[in-house]
Amino acid sequence: MNNKLKVFIIVNLIGYVTFAVSGEPPKLPSIYNDGPISPQVSATNLSPSEIAANALYEGVMQMAESQILATSCLSAAGTYTFNIFANGVPGEPESNEIKVLSPGGSESVVLRAELDPRDEFRGQSFKVNQVGSGNLKGTEIKEYHSNGSIDNLGTLLTSESSVEVKGVNDIFDLFHSKIIKDFYLADNNLVLDWGLQMISKLGYPANKYWQRSKSRRDDGVVGRTVFVKDRLVGSTSCRVVIDGTRSNNRTFFSQSGTLTISTQPPNDPIPALEEF
Repeated sequence: MNNKLKVFIIVNLIGYVTFAVSGEPPKLPSIYNDGPISPQVSATNLSPSEIAANALYEGVMQMAESQILATSCLSAAGTYTFNIFANGVPGEPESNEIKVLSPGGSESVVLRAELDPRDEFRGQSFKVNQVGSGNLKGTEIKEYHSNGSIDNLGTLLTSESSVEVKGVNDIFDLFHSKIIKDFYLADNNLVLDWGLQMISKLGYPANKYWQRSKSRRDDGVVGRTVFVKDRLVGSTSCRVVIDGTRSNNRTFFSQSGTLTISTQPPNDPIPALEEF
């Protein structure tokens, strides 16, 4: 093959790849079609127990995403189980806890959330800390900490976290996460959220996730909460799903269920989100 032919093939391949990945940016969820959501219109008035539970669920998923980045999605893949209880009482982290068990049940991590007193004009801040060190499917995880806040109407939440995870090189690396998401009501007892998250390693951004959740309050029905995160930037497709059922009311949040890590791509259906 002569050099001119080689150049011709390479140029055309580059052109094909460029064409294949170019196009319109993804569209927003329809709720944003007419512009920004007014907090007064989309107010969810999340209870303290819901805020604490959201903080704990986020913490578990961020730990899982750091585990995925430290090892691989395939290595972390599996079905984990969890139990969560939260009453949202400020200054009582022992009453706001989630425990996750690895497949087989021999390894676990535990997180506790602590809410600060509510500021009626601004909102509420919170912290989540790991209890001791832990292990998820053979990956050691320690020193998880996060700080976050939510506005006074329960519409916009942000948090930043850090965690140390032992990777394939057998040393602990430091991972950080930043998330922003907003909540809105589909009806009086169905809370939805949509947002984005970044995971960094050693101070440099490495992965980006698309986040959404759906939570049914237990007003005469069994409560249910589903969180889904899909990796949009990273080495491979990876999906993290939390699916919990039982109580979710103004007084307390008490659920059990599964955390599932899989290699599914972002456009794959999510049956759990369609079931309620």
